[in-house]
Amino acid sequence: MPMEPMTDRTARETVAVLIPAYQPDEKLLATAESCLRAGVRRLLVVDDGSDARCAPVFSALEKLGVTVTHHEKNRGKGAALKTGIRAVRETWPDATGVVTADADGQHATEDICALMDELAQQPDGILLGTRDFSGDDVPFNSRHGNRITSAIFRLITGIRCPDTQTGLRAIPAALFDFALGVEGERYEYEMNFLLDAAERRYPLRFHPIRTIYLDGNQTSHFRVVHDSYLVYRRPITFLGVALASLLIDLVAFKLFDAFVFPGLSAHIMAATAAARILSGAANFFLNKHVTFRSKGRTGSESLRYLVLFLAVMFLSGRGVTLLSRLLPTMLAKILVDGVLFVVNYFVERKWVFREAR
Repeated sequence: MPMEPMTDRTARETVAVLIPAYQPDEKLLATAESCLRAGVRRLLVVDDGSDARCAPVFSALEKLGVTVTHHEKNRGKGAALKTGIRAVRETWPDATGVVTADADGQHATEDICALMDELAQQPDGILLGTRDFSGDDVPFNSRHGNRITSAIFRLITGIRCPDTQTGLRAIPAALFDFALGVEGERYEYEMNFLLDAAERRYPLRFHPIRTIYLDGNQTSHFRVVHDSYLVYRRPITFLGVALASLLIDLVAFKLFDAFVFPGLSAHIMAATAAARILSGAANFFLNKHVTFRSKGRTGSESLRYLVLFLAVMFLSGRGVTLLSRLLPTMLAKILVDGVLFVVNYFVERKWVFREAR
């Protein structure tokens, strides 16, 4: 049943603001003070294993009346958000939702409060504070990194999301269990959150906010190579598994042809079939256990995989045959198999390994 908009109390009294913080400075304190002056009554900060130098900041927050919870060691932004949602639910059981914000001063108080107010009026979906990346003051990595992730998100979901990397998000209380069940402990959590929400068809709404970058975004703890891999882990691993399977197929074909079926008149067909079975089995188990980390039953998943495997093989042959009437055969094969590779990824993710965690 849809939640009714709140009428008796203001959003700033019933919606909590959650800020995960790692090695924060005075900008976090300024954000908290500003929120409290604006009427925010439920403000929770998660200390994600910051060192002793940050203790005065957290002590000052507690003196202001901010609820602070601590991780003994750094566990990542995703883990801090989950800890914060649990703490919100335990501290304020009647909370109607939560607005997450970053600790580096890049979210204006008026934008935080705007999301709180809008969440109170539309508590049946997820609200994202989206920035404008066209300004000259936007760092190169932020502008182009967001364009890439937005393009990937649209390709995967069909939904245009102008800012997939925003940390300013409003989540209704009805979706707390969903948020706690999303995979990921670090920066990959935020992209996984959006992908899973889109897959479950939860409404995604967008609210324009100010674009603020302080000191060229030097306070960000995002590690470009490591954390980018975490964000794109599944498609990157899927590609790696595909390349490994191709190598297995080529090596196995050579070995079968030279040592197992050399005396057969149809030795090439026999070696091809045996190599494809071996590489297909390797592809299945690597994707199950490495790419998607599925907990589903191997028997039912292998049957679905076999159906997909045969369908892709048929569509590849048929597609190349038809397209080669218009294009050179090799170009036709590259185009057809390229499209099928992308389709194969999403079918495996949503159907073959649908119990992945």
